[in-house]
Amino acid sequence: MAPMAMSRRSAAALAGGVLAAEIVTVAAMLVLDLRLERNGYGDRIGTLLDPWVWLFVLAALSPAAVAVVIVRSHPRHVVGWLFLALSVSILAAGVIEEWFIHAAIVDPPEIGGAGVAAVLADKVFLPWWPLMTLILLLTPTGSYLSDRWRLVGRVTIVASVLCVPLSLISDQPLSPPYDKIGNPWAIPAIAPYPTIGARVAFSALAVCLLLAGASLVVRWRRAAGDERRRLLWLVLAVVPLPAVIPVHLYAVTTDNGAFIIGTLALFLVLIPAVAGMSVLRFRLYDVDRIVATTTTYSVLSLLLTAVYAGIVWSGSHLSSIGSPSTAATATVGAVAAATLFAPLRGGVQHRVDRRFNRRTFDAVTVVRDALADERADLDPQALLRDALGDDSVRLVYPGLDGWVDGSGAPAPDPVDHIDVTRGRRVVARVGFDAGLNDPSTVTRVGALLAAELDNTRLRADLQRNLSELAASRARLAEAQREERRRIERDLHDGAQQTLLALAFELQAAQLNGEPGAMRDALTRGADAARSAAQELRALANGLHPAALTDSGLSGVVDDLARRSPVPIEVDVDSTRLDPAIEFTAWLVVAEAVTNAVKHAHATRITVASSFHDGELRLAICDDGRGSADPSGSGLRGLHDRVESAEGTLRVRSGDQGTVVEVTLPCGS
Repeated sequence: MAPMAMSRRSAAALAGGVLAAEIVTVAAMLVLDLRLERNGYGDRIGTLLDPWVWLFVLAALSPAAVAVVIVRSHPRHVVGWLFLALSVSILAAGVIEEWFIHAAIVDPPEIGGAGVAAVLADKVFLPWWPLMTLILLLTPTGSYLSDRWRLVGRVTIVASVLCVPLSLISDQPLSPPYDKIGNPWAIPAIAPYPTIGARVAFSALAVCLLLAGASLVVRWRRAAGDERRRLLWLVLAVVPLPAVIPVHLYAVTTDNGAFIIGTLALFLVLIPAVAGMSVLRFRLYDVDRIVATTTTYSVLSLLLTAVYAGIVWSGSHLSSIGSPSTAATATVGAVAAATLFAPLRGGVQHRVDRRFNRRTFDAVTVVRDALADERADLDPQALLRDALGDDSVRLVYPGLDGWVDGSGAPAPDPVDHIDVTRGRRVVARVGFDAGLNDPSTVTRVGALLAAELDNTRLRADLQRNLSELAASRARLAEAQREERRRIERDLHDGAQQTLLALAFELQAAQLNGEPGAMRDALTRGADAARSAAQELRALANGLHPAALTDSGLSGVVDDLARRSPVPIEVDVDSTRLDPAIEFTAWLVVAEAVTNAVKHAHATRITVASSFHDGELRLAICDDGRGSADPSGSGLRGLHDRVESAEGTLRVRSGDQGTVVEVTLPCGS
């Protein structure tokens, strides 16, 4: 483990050191150019003070920067080192150019070597071709696709080995301004063979570069999954390759400096960037969309430019025989291009998606066709399974207490998933098999179904509410039946037995007929009647306390506090409310206090209420052991009662005690 870590650190240090040396070299060249500018040479030479020259600097440093990033994570990947070599060779062109300027223009006697600098500066671009070819052949894996493609790499190396020395000894005139010095290494005696050989070798290099681009297409066709996505980054560089190489060859043969620098800079910046992203697997699940969008707008720009140029060209030729003016023709061209933008974009996007992002294209097509069929009764989960070819697709929706399925029943949270949003709200979560689909594809088809999923979420909420309402009604009905049975037992075992016993005793005394027995029976009967009355009063008080009717919630809570074995601190608003609301609030207080005394063994209880904005807010707190179970029958029954009054009940129970909070709407 340590040797590998050391190797990685050493590789990163080496690559970083080369990049740092290049930056120092550019800074030194800038200092030299500033001195030349001050000495009056600015109008005779191109320096780093010219804005266009910084395109060359960017082209030189970009491969090195990409190389450092690749080497840090993949020190043995050959593409990173090829980028570093490419960067050094590009910057060498600038150094040789500085040498030529000083040797041929500024200080010829002291510097010397103007002829050597001229021929090297003229041919320094030749190593760039084989390096770029090898980069394309070996990206992204670092190995050749097959032995046949290895042969292309060997031909590239052989052609470059032949091309460079043959070019150096060729008597072909150097390009300006190097032609003023001449080639000191030219061998006229064997002319024109070096020139012919160099051109053949250079043509072979150009063909090999085209083949290297073709190898990426072959790799892409053979690859699948993430490997194919890695290669899609290189599409951004390969697509313009057939058009740019002929332009560059034309620029080289005609000594067109602007075209040479422009075409080279394009690839010397673009190829390292996209190849580096391919090697490093950068944003694999976004590359399909990025490449498709870039290709679409590139093709669209070319088509609209062609339409505009065609109309303007036709108008300029017609205007010579008295037809519309150039301004009118240009306006017609612009209007035509703008009119064609939308239909052309749709057509181009369709074809590009079908080519570069086929899986997403097919999935999107299935979903769009289903949405377009107004007769279809959509099942979003079944539709997504069909579109994605994944039977494991599951849809869950956000609920009050977690995720629910389409029927409103609780559902587990999927492991691999994406969230579908609508208006910055999560309307659904799509679970899928990450081995069959990537998140970008699922996200795209999910976005198409966002409205339908939002409707399904609403239906799930409605179904859940209906299920909870039915369960709540069932619990309330059962609670009412249980309450009736309790009242029947209390009446039967209490007041009813007392009254029956009284009746039997009075009847026995009557039959006996003795005055003394009659008086004793009447005395005991009066006591029994009072006891029965107390029992009936207690029973009625449990059903609906008289204090609640007379004094409201504050009165009945005060009465409860006086009779409680545990101290109760009362801070209840005395405002009279609707009797039904007061009764519901009283049931909550009574149940919470009973639980605190019997189960939590609290030593202190607080009951507080407030009336604000048409709502009664009630809180019962205790310092007990916090064993309240919100799913228990007592608290669940309270929850049902509060919910039936359109209120909310929340229970928090922990080591510090239990808090029961209730909010009940009670009008303004």
